Amino acid sequence: MRRQRIDLAAIEAVLLDMDGTLVDSDASVERAWSIWAAEHGVDPGAVLAIAHGSPAAHTVRRLLPGLGEDGAAAAAQRQHALQHEDLAEVTATPGAHDLIAALGRLGLPWAVVTSADGRLAEARLQAAGIDPPLLLTIDDVAVGKPDPEGYLEAAARLGIPPAACLVVEDSEPGLAAGRAAGMPTAALRGLPGGLSLPDLGRLADLLERSRLRPWWRDAVGYQVYLPSFADGDGDGWGDLTGASAHLDHLARLGVDVVWLTPFFRSPMRDHGYDVADYRAVDPLFGGEAALDVLLAEAHRHGMRVIGDLVVNHTSDAHPWFAAASSSRTDPHREYYIWRDPAPGGGPPNNWPSHFGGPAWTFSPATGQYYLHLFRPEQPDLNWRDPALAAEVDAIIEYWLARGLDGFRVDTAAYLVKDAELRDNPPLPAGRLLPARGVTMDWRRQEHRHDIHQPDVHAVHERWRRIADRHDALLVGEVYELDPRALARFVEGERLHSSFWFGLVETGWDADRIDTMIEAAVAASPRLSWVQGNHDRSRAVTRFGDGLRGRRRSLALHVLMALLPGTFWLYQGEELGLGDGRVPPGLGADPLGAAQPEESRDAARTPMPWRPGPGLGFTTGRPWLPDGARDDGDTVARQRDDPASHLNTVGRLLATRRRLTRRLAATDEVTRAVLAAPVTAYRRGALWAVVNLRDTPVADVDLPAPAVFDTDDPSVTLDRPRAGRVRLAPQQALLLAEG
Repeated sequence: MRRQRIDLAAIEAVLLDMDGTLVDSDASVERAWSIWAAEHGVDPGAVLAIAHGSPAAHTVRRLLPGLGEDGAAAAAQRQHALQHEDLAEVTATPGAHDLIAALGRLGLPWAVVTSADGRLAEARLQAAGIDPPLLLTIDDVAVGKPDPEGYLEAAARLGIPPAACLVVEDSEPGLAAGRAAGMPTAALRGLPGGLSLPDLGRLADLLERSRLRPWWRDAVGYQVYLPSFADGDGDGWGDLTGASAHLDHLARLGVDVVWLTPFFRSPMRDHGYDVADYRAVDPLFGGEAALDVLLAEAHRHGMRVIGDLVVNHTSDAHPWFAAASSSRTDPHREYYIWRDPAPGGGPPNNWPSHFGGPAWTFSPATGQYYLHLFRPEQPDLNWRDPALAAEVDAIIEYWLARGLDGFRVDTAAYLVKDAELRDNPPLPAGRLLPARGVTMDWRRQEHRHDIHQPDVHAVHERWRRIADRHDALLVGEVYELDPRALARFVEGERLHSSFWFGLVETGWDADRIDTMIEAAVAASPRLSWVQGNHDRSRAVTRFGDGLRGRRRSLALHVLMALLPGTFWLYQGEELGLGDGRVPPGLGADPLGAAQPEESRDAARTPMPWRPGPGLGFTTGRPWLPDGARDDGDTVARQRDDPASHLNTVGRLLATRRRLTRRLAATDEVTRAVLAAPVTAYRRGALWAVVNLRDTPVADVDLPAPAVFDTDDPSVTLDRPRAGRVRLAPQQALLLAEG
């Protein structure tokens, strides 16, 4: 079942409520109603519970049903008079002016539809510095909200079909009016609408994103490693229900797209990366209904959701493999890669598995070996078989129609193997492949024939045609550290984007990181920028741990925020988490079992939501130890601390969001020379200025005003800082001209 989202690209007009939506008048409204309640002997609490969003006359009749028409009219007039007398603290709501500016840039007509009378509405809007092109008040309608008359009249005057008008409200009566008018709705204050907005700035961003460029360009992505994100049923294993319960955290953070690790039916020998049924949600993750809820809630928050396309291999429990391994003549035999033993016996070639030992396992039932670049329980698919390719096409179509917004493509460069299955050359004696997260067997070879074959691009191009029909994203997991080689995977009509793992595969070396980023920036504007994932030690640990590691990671996040492409966070990076501690014998990673020093468990310990047993991740026993986190690592504690890592990352992303229009103006990024050894990049009117080194840099003349500073939360777009500055080690700034 596809969960419909509002198509913001189809919106032709925006209709806004005034009080509480466009204008922050709560204090004056509540004062007026409280005075009125005292004058009329009515409980103020009862008044304030129903007054918001309804015409004064309607509220008076509900509170004082015994009054006649004349008495009710007089009581309503008195309430209006009290509101007219008090315009103190009336201001525009957060993001209101950003939204109005965005509507102007986009050429979208807009109107204000309010239950206030004309004189009061004009006074409040003027106090907030807002001059709407069309204003409809209670004077223009017969009844007022929740009747749809006002919104229908606004659509008629603008000449826009009601279904193409977006109603933005902060009250139930207003939302009811919009729904009754047949219009899509966006809600503030956590109320249920087609969209749920934290503020109007978010709507400005979504509207511009729907029109300026593909939705994933310059988006903020967030990886949810499902087993460890949040447990909704208390069994100690993260699931979709738990993830749904924490979408508000991602919305507040400013996330645009959520990547869910595999949720398909699986024996869980590799935590979901061994798929047994591509069209079923595993009950361990909550089943089909839990996914429907998550998609609906994410879309309501204005976020997209991508799944994990794991089609280099299946589980050996997949029905395809059960059939293929039963007979050499079974129709599914060609879905996998089978070969006779080598002359004299043994595996057909010298290819190793990621988990150690040969990449081949003998199947006695048919007398042949099958290929598996990962575990024996994960047989590789044969991407040279047209029937297999058609099966996967149908799977992609199924999930995009179901409501997913795209896929992260697992091992995207591994799919196609050398047609002749030739041996890989060994590396020279004493030399090892500089790759982490694999066994020594893997690192001793040059992987010339088993992965990264040129024919893989044809597979990606085939998927791209499907994805583009659905306005969906394909982002590749391509472990190619040379940015120029990686750029070939995203050129033309191939993958929309691909992760660049330069910052994932390195410890802290400021000069080397500086050089790597410069090369990656020059390679392509379509890369996805990432510091960590569930397969590698966390960035904070690799970069020095503790406060130093957090500052270094944050400085790189500021650079990433400027660069074209997509900015990604791995869960917990917003908290500045380093690796969790997993005592010996309590790990769960199959790679760690084969080679303990390569264990991925430390990056996968449960997300710490709040202090206490289970850290808010679970009420049961977690599948992995909690990592020995302390209370200061939790979302709950950091949310209340203005100087926390969480709130600093939130400030960065909020600033970036308000700069979206200027980011979208160009993809061209140039290296700038300021005071050595400062790292500075310019993208149009925006700059990132970062001190990656461990010593301060004095007397840096800023070429534009700073609008974000990792070390000074008082620096904002509304309170910029210009002139000369001293940069502490790993201090980072965003600058904006004009």
